[in-house]
Amino acid sequence: MQKFWLIFEPVLSALVVENLDNYIADYLPPFLDSIRLSTFTLGTKPFRIESVKTYSNTDPDIVSMDWRISFIPNDLDDLSEEELDSKVNPKVIMNVRVGKGRVGAGFPVLVENMAFSGHLRLKIKFMGRFPFVKLAEMSFLEKPQFDYVLKPLGTDSFGFDVNVIPGLQSFIRDQVHNILGPMMYAPNVFTVDVDRFFVGDFDLSAANGVLAVTVYSTDHIKHSEDLVDGAPNPYVRFYLDHGQELDRTSICQNTFTPNWNETRYLKLNNLNSLLSMELKTSRPGLKDRRLGTANFDLSQLDGETHAEQEGLNLLILRNGKHVSDLRVDVRYLPLSKPTKRNDGTIEPAIESNSGVARVIIHECRDLVSTNNTVSAYVRIIVNGVEKKKTTTMKKKLNPKFEEPYEIVVLDKTAFFLRAEVRDSADGDKLLGVFTSYLVDIARQQETNNNWWDLTNDDQKVGQLRLSVQWKPMVMTGLSDYISGHGFDKPPIGAIRFTFWEARDLRNVEMVTNGKSDPYVRVLSGHQIRARTEVIDNNLNPEWGETVYVPVHSLKENFILEAMDWNAKTRDKSLGITEFKASDIIQQQIGNQSVNPDVWYEPKNGKLDRWERLRSVDRHSSKGSLHYSAEFFPIMALPHLEANNNPTTTASSTDLSNKNSSLSSISAISSTNIESEIPSLPLRGLHGAYIRYTPDDLVDLGSYNSGVLKIKIHEVQLSSPAYCYCQVIVDSLMPLYKTAKLRGDNLQFDECADAFIKEVDFSRIAIEIKPAHSDEKDIHKLGHWIDSGSAIIRRIMKHKRLGLDDSDDEGIWFNLMGTDGPARIRLSFTYDPMVNFVLNPDESLDNQGVLTVNLVSARNLMAADKTGTSDPYVVFNVNGERVYKSETIRKTLNPKWHNERFTVPIQSRVTASIRIEVFDWNHVKGHEPIGSGGITLRGDGVESFKVRNVDIPLDGVAGVSGSVQVQFTWHPQLLVNKKNQTSVLGATRTYVHNDVNLEASGPLPRLSTSSQYSIARSSTESTRSHVPDSRQSLESTHQSNFDDTASLAPSSIVDVRALSEATGRSGVVSITLLEARGLRGVDKSGSEPFLFDFKVKDHNKIKSSVDLGQSRVNIWDLIKVDAPGGELFNQWLPLFPPGSGELRVEIKYKSTM
Repeated sequence: MQKFWLIFEPVLSALVVENLDNYIADYLPPFLDSIRLSTFTLGTKPFRIESVKTYSNTDPDIVSMDWRISFIPNDLDDLSEEELDSKVNPKVIMNVRVGKGRVGAGFPVLVENMAFSGHLRLKIKFMGRFPFVKLAEMSFLEKPQFDYVLKPLGTDSFGFDVNVIPGLQSFIRDQVHNILGPMMYAPNVFTVDVDRFFVGDFDLSAANGVLAVTVYSTDHIKHSEDLVDGAPNPYVRFYLDHGQELDRTSICQNTFTPNWNETRYLKLNNLNSLLSMELKTSRPGLKDRRLGTANFDLSQLDGETHAEQEGLNLLILRNGKHVSDLRVDVRYLPLSKPTKRNDGTIEPAIESNSGVARVIIHECRDLVSTNNTVSAYVRIIVNGVEKKKTTTMKKKLNPKFEEPYEIVVLDKTAFFLRAEVRDSADGDKLLGVFTSYLVDIARQQETNNNWWDLTNDDQKVGQLRLSVQWKPMVMTGLSDYISGHGFDKPPIGAIRFTFWEARDLRNVEMVTNGKSDPYVRVLSGHQIRARTEVIDNNLNPEWGETVYVPVHSLKENFILEAMDWNAKTRDKSLGITEFKASDIIQQQIGNQSVNPDVWYEPKNGKLDRWERLRSVDRHSSKGSLHYSAEFFPIMALPHLEANNNPTTTASSTDLSNKNSSLSSISAISSTNIESEIPSLPLRGLHGAYIRYTPDDLVDLGSYNSGVLKIKIHEVQLSSPAYCYCQVIVDSLMPLYKTAKLRGDNLQFDECADAFIKEVDFSRIAIEIKPAHSDEKDIHKLGHWIDSGSAIIRRIMKHKRLGLDDSDDEGIWFNLMGTDGPARIRLSFTYDPMVNFVLNPDESLDNQGVLTVNLVSARNLMAADKTGTSDPYVVFNVNGERVYKSETIRKTLNPKWHNERFTVPIQSRVTASIRIEVFDWNHVKGHEPIGSGGITLRGDGVESFKVRNVDIPLDGVAGVSGSVQVQFTWHPQLLVNKKNQTSVLGATRTYVHNDVNLEASGPLPRLSTSSQYSIARSSTESTRSHVPDSRQSLESTHQSNFDDTASLAPSSIVDVRALSEATGRSGVVSITLLEARGLRGVDKSGSEPFLFDFKVKDHNKIKSSVDLGQSRVNIWDLIKVDAPGGELFNQWLPLFPPGSGELRVEIKYKSTM
């Protein structure tokens, strides 16, 4: 210990002198202005370990011990004569300043004759390389005992011990405990990173990473009436381990439900601390009061797979009482540093415009002043905001400061620094100024040895030595275009990413003797916007898959991340690369002098790239990704001009948004005077003709592709839950997740957007999921589904009412699959694409299930001596055998009955279907008698319709004949074990029956009664001040959910999708036979009861739950003019998709 102490004590003492001043600043009593350590040494005699207790039940690389230690430097009995001769006594000298400003005074304070004892727990974590100790954690199990002599105005030979003053010693002791307690009194620990210490990187004042904390809002603040009168003025204050403040949010005035939506960048030295977020209320003229505190353990962010925690709902507590919940996202961004490769070469730090600038104010020289002496200090001002003020060096013309300051810089090219040197002895008179951009300082500081000229009125008045160290950082995953309200900015278009392949990916399954299961995802901010399929067990995967992602600005960046899929654990990152939207998008500006048109065009056409994949912390790279990207803009309209009245604005047809969002277009009132109607443009800013409806609205329904924005206003549940919403559009995985909220009335107010490939086929779903579940968990609290075409109709109806999008408070929809009544309030906007043509292999109609019905064959080749054959047919899809038919004996014209099968088709454009006809033989091998093929491209099949196909045979000498089959194509999203979570991943996903769950009136809450009813009258307006004309456009049918009521028009299936077929007078008998594929909603299984074509889950205690509904026109099933058409016995699909099927038998008897 003696040898180690001689090395460690000088370093420890210097560390205390450098950092303790700032740390204790927050704990000073009001009568003290400041305390500065001028001398601190613990002497040459080390502390003594009195006893050691070791714990054996720890991890193999951790040693945990309890030490009883003492530090009595004045005990000389155990020192040798040589140690006595070289002994240095402990000594602490502080400069204490009492009072404030000009009325204050400073004096030195000497602390000596120190003694100390305590019970310390030490935990050491080892590693396999020098210095072999990685971390050392220390904490006192009980408050330590200490003694000292305190001499104000004292030196080694003068002064008196003021501890004799009654009460002073206990006061000082309590202050020391208050300072040390949060640092290292159990359960708090003080961590020393020994590994970093030995590599010279142990500066507690230096940032090694940045914590990006996005603060959104809180729930209603409770228990504040005893602290503040009325509503508080809340803000959030950030600090580590109850120490010095790091930053704070702005103040929300006079509210119980503050919304900040602000991101603060906090400099961190390590992740071994507790981040405290203190909710306080501002009281002008009075001391601010604490409303509560939320804590977050930063060690949860350790490791590249845990560096991001989004959607956190942290409990705010005060004195053990729950005050509110704080919604935050946290993300740790490590700084990049040069690393040493295995071959000894140095890999430089990454290049980035984002990082931490460490500004060090060293000294001044040759200051010019009218006074003989100068008491100088330096102010550092960044982009107009004061960031640092040094201490004042009194009566020195060449003051030395040596004070560092670090600041997070998002864009170093926009970092403008102003350094002012002022004289505090002359009324803070300005002595000189130095100004420069950060990039210029970094470029020139090597040539001038960090000396910069100070000027005042263009005259040189001295020099300032100031240096800047740049520590780069990549702001991975942070986006200015996703706020606390989601993607609420209008889109400018969509980017089509095609991921072709990857090579030499990192193998994270090596331990299990496997290989990674890679897929690629696209991130904007923390939202996963799209992802590819998973390729099993492959380090060189090939996808050839295309995804579309909306883009909102030239400055928006996307992260393309290769991931390894895991069934039960969190997916692991295989590497990332960044894609900048500005690489393929260019902005165009019109020639108007005022409010010019703005639109966006593709730049450089289609990009095709191979990019190296780097780890999340950018310290290493492994593998590469091949992808292409192409930009497609949304339609942009020029600003409208009135025909005659130059003062007419675009209030009736709002096109003033510079992003030219068509979602803002509203109807032109028919009561407008003709001279005041603006002339509608024939072409958009991209040159394409605009399609209008007869009432002069842009015909959104005629544009099959575009960007749909969905605003989730709120969700009302029958019982409180902790949950979030996820949006799914034409896929099996979510493309947007909201924040997690608690309660039964959840105010989300978040916007999601998605690219719609084909409005006619698109399906949009929103799932309400428990907070603990992810996309791999099938558990849901409820869901809503609707078609793209139905949503477009609602948007057009909204515009015909003359309402602006800012006035849209949304429509209420009932939720399906819930335990009790529930509903969701949504609103929509749609921006169509211009000059966009969807590739056939990207169509939603391209993937699905093919039903094949083998009917017959004609004129087959005779293979037996009797002149006949025993034929059977084998079906192959893409080279894989999928079905074998029954054998029909001794015939050349066989007919099959009930030979039907279904096969999933990933891409019907590229699918190859081939049939092989064999002659069955009992003794010798089966003999081929012909084969044929067919493609599903083009009109080979038609969705939802039976297509009769005659397949001629060839491939064998003497072959003849053909095979007749029936194809029925059902487009749908194909489910596999790695994506079976979406409600869209079910059969008949794209049927044309729209799901319409509009609701009105208040939501009934569950009671002890076993039944409830939701009485639905004419749909109410969502806004009380909307004119009555809107009422007439709403649905007027009523739907009653009472268990004993007769079935009203469907609230699940849109009756407008039914045909208008008619029949004859007669009696129809309906027999409900059975049901299959129903959803389970309780642990004991479903106990369905049936009423007409509506299936419900019966509960004796609580309300029954809708399982599904099928609504048909009876004359679509009964064909009275066709032979046998009076009987129908088939399975009917239940809606919404995924709800199962219901088998019914319908008999018709004429009464005429």
